[in-house]
Amino acid sequence: MLTSVLTAPIPLVKRRAEVTERALTSDQEDVLWMQQVKAGNAEAFSNIIRKYQKTVLNLTYRFTGDPVEAEDLAQEVFLRVYRAADRFEARAKFFTYLYQVTLNLCRNERAKVRHKRNTSLDAPMKEGEPDSLRQIQDPSGSAEELLTRQELGDVVREAVLSLPEEQREAVMMQRFQDLSYEEIAEILKLSVPAVKSRLHRAKLALKEKLSPYLKG
Repeated sequence: MLTSVLTAPIPLVKRRAEVTERALTSDQEDVLWMQQVKAGNAEAFSNIIRKYQKTVLNLTYRFTGDPVEAEDLAQEVFLRVYRAADRFEARAKFFTYLYQVTLNLCRNERAKVRHKRNTSLDAPMKEGEPDSLRQIQDPSGSAEELLTRQELGDVVREAVLSLPEEQREAVMMQRFQDLSYEEIAEILKLSVPAVKSRLHRAKLALKEKLSPYLKG
């Protein structure tokens, strides 16, 4: 379980500078480990998990908001990467490849959730079921009242999740993963100007969504 690992101190991965004149870059290290996995060394994949588990879990949690579901998705990410190790080619950074696998799983999960939600709302009402059970709660009230029901961080997260998918993903990678424009562009297979444009539109949308909490 990733939970047990996350609650314990993560040992530092020793760089190969001790045995070579020049230390490997982070990406070279990843490629070396994947090559070892392809050669049948399963232990090498433990190094990848230790290195990236918090990054992947953070991203899956940002998408789901559920720690248990986020951990399940994170485990599925690493399982898929491990099973596809034979097909891995170092054409792009492993970091980029891992993010793309994570994003695809998160997208699929969100699609499933939306489908279930729509199915639930469209399903025939059971006999005796009050109408109020089918109504979506209206978050009415003042900003102060809303903040008594939710932490500001939760409000921001909900605002981010309400963005269009293309904007939401870019914001999550920049705001919560601290990735550069260039890294985001590589992961999403976009140009840097396109990434900047998405983030600008997202910033404007978030400013509007969060304006009730920013007044006064």
